[in-house]
Amino acid sequence: MVEKIILENNKMALVGQRFNVGDRVTRKSLFITSENFIKRYGKISGVLIKTNIKGSTTYYYQVDWNDSKSSEHAQHTLVRAIS
Repeated sequence: MVEKIILENNKMALVGQRFNVGDRVTRKSLFITSENFIKRYGKISGVLIKTNIKGSTTYYYQVDWNDSKSSEHAQHTLVRAIS
């Protein structure tokens, strides 16, 4: 899904939720390293909308990982799991 940004009163409006509850995701690789690492996969268990101090809103997701842990992540840090 492509996210659209609409300007309203010189502020960006929230448009485009990328994931739904039950979708399988993984974290984006933030750093390129030569070391091997185990990629974690998980399922979205909840969706939150948060507003920062400047008034911009962003989607956050509660992820239940396969290793029985859970954590909260911003939408831009997750990608849909292919495998």
